[in-house]
Amino acid sequence: MRKELSLSLKTFFKSQIYFIRLIYKENPFSCITFILSTLLISIFPPALVILNKKTIDSISLIGTNDLMFLNAIKFATLLFLLQYISAILNSFSNYIFAKISESVKFVLKRLLFKKIVDIPFDQFENSKFYDDINLADISITTNGVKVIQNFINIIGGLLSLFGVLGILLTIHWTMPLALFISTLPSIVIIIMTKSKGYKNNSSTASISREVGFTSGLFINRNSIKEIKVYVIGDFLIKKWERLYKVIQKNTLNLAFWEFKNNILAIFILQASSLGVSLLLINQINKNMLSIGDYVALLAAVTSVQSIFGLIGGNIGSIYETAIYNTSLLRVLSLNTERIYIQETQEYEENNLERFEKLNVKNLTFFYPTSKEAALKNISFKAVEGEKISIVGYNGSGKSTLSNCILGLYNVNEGSVEINGINITQISKVKLYRIVSAIFQDYTKYKYTLRENLSFGDLSKLDDDPYLFSVLEKVNLREKVMKLDNKLDSFLTKEIQEGIELSGGEWQKIALARGLITDADLIILDEPTSALDPISELQVFEIFHKLAKNKTTITISHRLGPTKFADRIIVMNKGEIEEEGSYEQLMEKRGLYYEMYMTQAKFYNSEGNVYIE
Repeated sequence: MRKELSLSLKTFFKSQIYFIRLIYKENPFSCITFILSTLLISIFPPALVILNKKTIDSISLIGTNDLMFLNAIKFATLLFLLQYISAILNSFSNYIFAKISESVKFVLKRLLFKKIVDIPFDQFENSKFYDDINLADISITTNGVKVIQNFINIIGGLLSLFGVLGILLTIHWTMPLALFISTLPSIVIIIMTKSKGYKNNSSTASISREVGFTSGLFINRNSIKEIKVYVIGDFLIKKWERLYKVIQKNTLNLAFWEFKNNILAIFILQASSLGVSLLLINQINKNMLSIGDYVALLAAVTSVQSIFGLIGGNIGSIYETAIYNTSLLRVLSLNTERIYIQETQEYEENNLERFEKLNVKNLTFFYPTSKEAALKNISFKAVEGEKISIVGYNGSGKSTLSNCILGLYNVNEGSVEINGINITQISKVKLYRIVSAIFQDYTKYKYTLRENLSFGDLSKLDDDPYLFSVLEKVNLREKVMKLDNKLDSFLTKEIQEGIELSGGEWQKIALARGLITDADLIILDEPTSALDPISELQVFEIFHKLAKNKTTITISHRLGPTKFADRIIVMNKGEIEEEGSYEQLMEKRGLYYEMYMTQAKFYNSEGNVYIE
């Protein structure tokens, strides 16, 4: 336990050093200004106590001495000016920190996004990684650099505290001690509340995610359609109520615990204030203090208690945010794959101007959290211009294999080679110039049509003639020409004047995006799985027409697309079960034959889809 605590503290301090360096690097002037302004503010509380005393004493003596009236005006004016300057400095300090926070938040967000882009794709199969990303994002968006502000506020608070306690110490040595003891329970309760709050959030994390998901259903256009049609609104509301009440109960239990303990803390605090007040009254009775001393010192007592509370709150905030900051640092320090490799001599030797051959040798792959291999000893070859179709039932490992070929997954055993070079030794920039893919779960970007197309090759972003030629090839040019904003139309109704596309039209956009790269090897990974066999075959026909002179690997659990293939690979439970031409596999009467006969109602004797 002690070792774990030591490691935790080490990670915590490491993360804070990281933030301090980042803040100073991004905003050296603002950083120094914030520290100086915070420290300057810390001298005001003791100065205000002294001025308050002198003002009250001067007022009480007006009439006894002509100078007292002028002194009272002078001290009252100084008191006002000091309070005004203090308020301005506080506002200025908050502005400077907001400036620092926004700047650092921007830098950290950018670092996080770049890290996520560079992290090996197989990390995204690990739920713990998602937890770290969520915590890291919370750290940036809510309190990523606030701990530094808390530290500086504590230092400033301590300086103010020493000044005010020094004044109280001149009255009686017990006063600072009594005030410290009286505020200690509040500080302990704050820290315990933060600790219990974190444990509460951790214990209900999965329920909170479910509440968030359920809440999101009511503001999502697509889900609302199903809610209405299936009449499940009342069921979902009751489900949300049940989940929300679990979180609500835990939150209220924590609030009640804090309330009970605060009663004791408040009693101790007020009893201490009463004791100090009685001590001051006794001092006045003995002519050892003036009325001004009494009023000023009571204000000092309140100030001390407030400063202690501020320090306690900052300590609690540091404790609460530590977990988020360490999670952010953990994500930012993860090893990344070499996507943006400098073209050193080692990689210059790997000349990949065009695709010639693919060789998958004895490939075995495990998902990070699984003990069972998703792919087992996979081997096959593909040569330039060849059309290969990989088929198999859902869960047979087809998409996993495509991710390995693309270098998105790092294989555990065996290798994937292009032109005889292991893809781990190829810069990803160079690899993706000659290899492209169109995925089953392709993204429907809520951006303009121009951007949706050009994400395949950003150099074509402003090349309207080329983009229209691509749209022509996927049979969408005529539709786009009728739109008011043409290529600059947003593909979502959530943006003003945006449009909605049908499922088939989105398929064609994804197809165009994948082909716009002009890559030599293109993998088509079940992007048509949501379409009916007729629409699917039409998309495949467009694809193969556009990819006529390219090497293609099409992946599907349907057999219609295999009519385009030179060779068919049949997968089952992570292994290659059969391989050959359509005629060879039908003659063999194995798994391919079984699948074909199951789907035969969709196809005629030539493998074409029946259209009645």
